[in-house]
Amino acid sequence: MIDFLRELNPQQYAGVVATEGPVLVLAGAGSGKTRMLTYKIAYMVHKLGVDPFSILAVTFTNKAAREMVDRVQQLLKMDMKNSWVGTFHSLCGKILRSVGEVIDIPPDYIVYDQSDSIQLVKAIICDFDLNPKTIDPKKVHNGISSLKRRLIFPEDFVNLVSNPGEKTLSKIYDRYVELLRRAKAVDFDDMISLVVQIFRKSKTAREKYANRFNYILVDEFQDTNEAQFAFLRELTITHQNITVVGDDDQSIYSWRGAQLRNILDFPEYYQNVKIIKLEENYRSTGNILKAAGELISYNRMRHKKKLFTNALKGEKVMLVKFANDLSEANYVVEQISERIKNGEKAGDIAVLYRINALSRLFEQEFRSRDIPYIVVGGVGFYERAEIKDIIAYVRLLINPDDDLALKRIINNPRRGIGLNTMEKIENLAKSANKSMYKVISNDKQLPLRLKRIQALSKFVEMIEKFKVNINDVKPSELIQELLEETGYLRMIREDDSIQSRTRMENLGQLITAAQEFENMNDEPTVLNFLNSITLMTDIDRWHRGDDVVNLMTVHAAKGLEFETVFVVGLELGIFPLIRALKEDDQLEEERRLFYVALTRAKHNAFVSYAKQRARFGTVEELGKSLFVDELSKDAIQFIDLAPESSITFGYDFAKSRGIKITRTYDDTVPKIAYKPNKMVFHPFFGKGKIIDVRGKGGDTVVTVDFPKVGVKKLVARYAKLKLM
Repeated sequence: MIDFLRELNPQQYAGVVATEGPVLVLAGAGSGKTRMLTYKIAYMVHKLGVDPFSILAVTFTNKAAREMVDRVQQLLKMDMKNSWVGTFHSLCGKILRSVGEVIDIPPDYIVYDQSDSIQLVKAIICDFDLNPKTIDPKKVHNGISSLKRRLIFPEDFVNLVSNPGEKTLSKIYDRYVELLRRAKAVDFDDMISLVVQIFRKSKTAREKYANRFNYILVDEFQDTNEAQFAFLRELTITHQNITVVGDDDQSIYSWRGAQLRNILDFPEYYQNVKIIKLEENYRSTGNILKAAGELISYNRMRHKKKLFTNALKGEKVMLVKFANDLSEANYVVEQISERIKNGEKAGDIAVLYRINALSRLFEQEFRSRDIPYIVVGGVGFYERAEIKDIIAYVRLLINPDDDLALKRIINNPRRGIGLNTMEKIENLAKSANKSMYKVISNDKQLPLRLKRIQALSKFVEMIEKFKVNINDVKPSELIQELLEETGYLRMIREDDSIQSRTRMENLGQLITAAQEFENMNDEPTVLNFLNSITLMTDIDRWHRGDDVVNLMTVHAAKGLEFETVFVVGLELGIFPLIRALKEDDQLEEERRLFYVALTRAKHNAFVSYAKQRARFGTVEELGKSLFVDELSKDAIQFIDLAPESSITFGYDFAKSRGIKITRTYDDTVPKIAYKPNKMVFHPFFGKGKIIDVRGKGGDTVVTVDFPKVGVKKLVARYAKLKLM
């Protein structure tokens, strides 16, 4: 028996028993929101007799979805593997397979990941005789993605364009969607926007699911975008039984379309909403909460709430100032080394930073001390070349019309099918309005030399052989057969380098991942496996290890917790980013990001900034972040490890950082008359105007306003500035 009253605090219990009508649960960091959600599902099934398959529970990561299912299974002692608990993408993907034919999406569609989508955009740019160096495929794809998240389809956008850039985007967008459909493919954003389109087009399709799901629960609601919220609105047309759980103070994904107003204005979208606040924190000590609480109080766009804890005050948050970034990395890693020696597990420690570039020095220090670490959010496992190669083979077997997959593997390993041959095949496919595979399958019509035709015929024969049993073979067995029979494994073995051994290990991990999928799913088909890994994120694959320190961006750390957290690089222009200083809403999001970083810590939190930092081949003096002064003074302990005598970079130090020095250290400063209002040129930042000069000799710092990147404080000796 589940004792809901005893096992939940009063606020959690209130959220659990509020089952009818709209409910907004404002769940502060570490306040047990996952516990509340899982108990709510258990309460509805156990106490109210609700059919578990009439509950739709949505979250943002596969990891969170798995955890929710596991907890509910433990509470109810029943199998919940096939319940409707999952991410927006996975759940909408299931719906799209069921009703996609309303808009001509076949049930066996495949999903293009981000890199596939960008490659397709790049190919379109080239087809239109545009220059991919001046029209960035990634930016174009981001633009298309933004339109889809806002539910603006090609036929809508063509009527909204107002300038040449938008006209070009509209043209590419239209072609992009056309090629996706020809390849029987969708991208990430399609999986949600197309379901909304179907619901709005077909009353029958919408009512099928609106009537099926009597209760809807949404985790991390502050991260929803326009399309996701529209999906939820369509499902609650016939009832208002929706519980959304989130924390506006942890809304940090506006760059990928998340709309803070969804949670701030929820009471305006749903009338008579019940608002419940979870404010008791079970994660962090009193001082960490006090420091973080005062920081976030500077934000104006938020629901008022105040976290508290019954835990001890604990250690104060350590705020440390360093002379330079190398000193910062050295100190942080030294502290971590001491903690590990004193018995703390490396896996309970995290170094968090705003931008990936800051990880390099810490990695260097960890390696020099033989301390194992993991960088979360580097090259994703499924982004590695060897993994994408084998997945491309699987994609082609599932969908022979997938030209991107074909082009990736037709000559990998080498089969004597070169670029000229591929160009001819691609042109034939375009003129015949067919996929490239259909063209090469009819070798009698190929205007190629006999040797090339034979190579292509052999390739088609191999693919056709694998296609025969594609619906019956296990994913892990298929991958092993592909590795052997395509010659891919032999190609790697013949290399016999450290890199090739790593690639072998990665391919072994791919087989293991397939076997794990088979053990966890009732329908372990190749198609289902393919779609599951396309939706996999770095965090979904990350598992805390006892023996490795965790390095990651703050975004990657969302939803995680550690005994000890080091938040580094708290300088203007880094945290917050320079562009955020110009917009209040962006600055508030950066503050929320710092709040998230601090509240990952359970018992120990360190915050640090450096007086000088080497970036882009230049030494910069950025100044401390404004967030540093917003921390509660009563909850922090300040340590100044940057006395004035230690500020300037020495010649040997700069040289060790890879910064070119053309003068001796004794040479005080380049013989340039730095004065305010003079125009200068920097090799990386471009043109700028001097707005301030201070110090003299080797300590001269020049403040320059660069139109493209903002204000920079540069140490004159290393700045490489030229007067214009």
